[in-house]
Amino acid sequence: MNATRLLLFLGWLVAGLGPTRPAAAQLARTRPVRPAPTRPAHLFVKAFNYGDSIVLRWNVDRGAYWLAANKRGYVVERIVYLGTREKPVRQRVRLALVRPWSLDSMKKSLPRNDRFVAIAAQLLHGKTNARPESNKMGDVYRTYERQQGQLLSAAMAAEFSAPAATALGLRWTDHSFDKGVVQYEYRVWINNGPSPRAGDLTDTATVRVSPRLTNTLTPPQLMGVEAGDSVLTVHWQRHHNMGLYAGYYIERSTDGKTFRRLNEVPYVASRRDSAQADTTQGIGVDEVSYRDSVGSNYRTFYYRIIGINSFADLSPASAVVSGRGRDLTPPRPPIDIRKTIEDNRRIILTWTLPRPDPDLKGFFVGQANEYGGPYVPLNKDLLPPSTRTFVNEKPVPYLGKYYVIAVVDTAGNTAYSYPVTALIDDKVPPAAPARPTARVDTNGVVTLRWPTSREPDVLGYKVYRSYERGTPYYQQRTTDILADSVFTDTLPRNTLTRQAFYQLVAVDLSNNHSLFSESIAVTIPDRIAPSSPIIRQALVQDRGIRLLLIPSLSDDVVEHVLYRRQAGENWQPIRRIAGHPTTEQTLQDTALLSQHTYEYSLMARDAGGRWSERSFIVSAQYVNLQAETAQPPTGLQARYDRTQGSVRLDWKSSALAADRQFMIYRSLAGSPPLPYRLVGAGTSFTDTTLPGPGTYTYAVQTIVTAHRSGLSPAVQALVQP
Repeated sequence: MNATRLLLFLGWLVAGLGPTRPAAAQLARTRPVRPAPTRPAHLFVKAFNYGDSIVLRWNVDRGAYWLAANKRGYVVERIVYLGTREKPVRQRVRLALVRPWSLDSMKKSLPRNDRFVAIAAQLLHGKTNARPESNKMGDVYRTYERQQGQLLSAAMAAEFSAPAATALGLRWTDHSFDKGVVQYEYRVWINNGPSPRAGDLTDTATVRVSPRLTNTLTPPQLMGVEAGDSVLTVHWQRHHNMGLYAGYYIERSTDGKTFRRLNEVPYVASRRDSAQADTTQGIGVDEVSYRDSVGSNYRTFYYRIIGINSFADLSPASAVVSGRGRDLTPPRPPIDIRKTIEDNRRIILTWTLPRPDPDLKGFFVGQANEYGGPYVPLNKDLLPPSTRTFVNEKPVPYLGKYYVIAVVDTAGNTAYSYPVTALIDDKVPPAAPARPTARVDTNGVVTLRWPTSREPDVLGYKVYRSYERGTPYYQQRTTDILADSVFTDTLPRNTLTRQAFYQLVAVDLSNNHSLFSESIAVTIPDRIAPSSPIIRQALVQDRGIRLLLIPSLSDDVVEHVLYRRQAGENWQPIRRIAGHPTTEQTLQDTALLSQHTYEYSLMARDAGGRWSERSFIVSAQYVNLQAETAQPPTGLQARYDRTQGSVRLDWKSSALAADRQFMIYRSLAGSPPLPYRLVGAGTSFTDTTLPGPGTYTYAVQTIVTAHRSGLSPAVQALVQP
């Protein structure tokens, strides 16, 4: 057992030798004492009732304590609880002073073929090769490591061998107990003598036992076998009816009858931290697993588990579970993938596969639009293992430009080649759009609709218009390729022509143009006012109101006029836009007064002098934030009234009365003015609280919402006695 396994084993031992109760003194104390602060326990004990005897097992968690106990021994004491009266009668009996055995006693009484007995003998009576100790930190740490290593070896030997535990002085058997007693309490501590020295371990480990209840071991609970590639992992529950097993023997069989033990030394499974549980393999904190390399797949193996507890007792064998390893190794992928494109009509793929795996089953050819997939198989059935060529007879331009070759073995494992690119050129134009329809409203707005093409490489459409059927001179109405199957066009009304004709063309990804669709005619409405423009938004800014205008859709519009008014007033034209703009327009209205609300509307006029309906009215309240910034008062005057004993202040302010306030600053005898009084929206203040005669200095500050102005020029008033 290596050092890591020993460390894990000691961690299990500290957790598994409970339950314990540390105590600072022995049971000899009879009067109540104040409870001592809780401190870590270092001595642990547990008991097992065999029916004819009760066996105690104990250990410490530090090598120095163990070495000291080897010299001084352990005291074993028993408290007997008699009867079932309200206050049980307790009888204290010192049973034994347990010490490690001498080498002669071990040779005479213990089996020599027990490896753990040999370990115990070496630890107790062999050479340790310990270097002389010094006060240097390095020597102290090496001494600690050596002592811990010795303790770990002793703990392992005592855990898996009852003779070794007895020889090490870590086990004691009580044959003199009475089953009629209600309960026994066993106590174990190191024999430190009547006067313990500083550094001695004074813990007392306790365990209670009912003589009437005999302990038994149950088989480990197996959870199943996880199959891997030439590997089987057995899982079972960590806990059983007596807590935790110290270790396990794993036994394997090929026929389910004759089992062979796989480990000579008990298998110790360290506890998993719940926060560090291995969730990737589905193993939780309450599970134990053992990984067995079976060396072959698809052969059935049977397993059973035998637990060993801290008293070196073997549990009954668990139920038998079975499993078979399975092939999880993918075959070697194809290499040297080559492509050939014939007549721009079909794609030929070839590949090589050096040293094919003996379990090769066949090939799939996958196709995808993206390099990373997903790849869709082009063949429903596996290609034979001897195949090295595949022909795609019907490749589609722009679809599935990436290919991979997938090799599959008899176990279903798959390996993929690197992707290759193969694509044919698209030289076939799409079909012309079919069954277009058109509807025109009274404003001359035409809405064209047609079914979307079913060809996957169609990019969009172009729309053409003419005023004469059958002429080759059609004007393109779409500036770009139209992705939608709906198009809106506006017919001019200042024309003698009464009909317009539309045709459509489909365009694919290779810029191949279809033939023209069938021609569809619409009637041009006459003497209709232009469509109304729209004021999309009115944005208030520091310098005015910014208006976003959408022009009329009518083709014959020659002018747009923007109107403005205040509530209760008439509309006034403020801006004219000549021509027929086709894009959104932006206008800035700056001749405005702050804190006033304005309404706007827009109208369009066509070439025949017809006006559109007025657009929806948009209103906005203009606030000039820069003008609203607080300005200091002006014209501040101070007048002293001897008869009233007061000073009157008067000033002027440009701030609106509804939002303003004023802070009066005052000082006496030439000192700087300080905030004195906050007044409302008025522009005067009478100071009646004058401490005495002297020269008073005043200044005023304007406050508008969260803005404060600077101070006005200061004025002075002479107050006489």
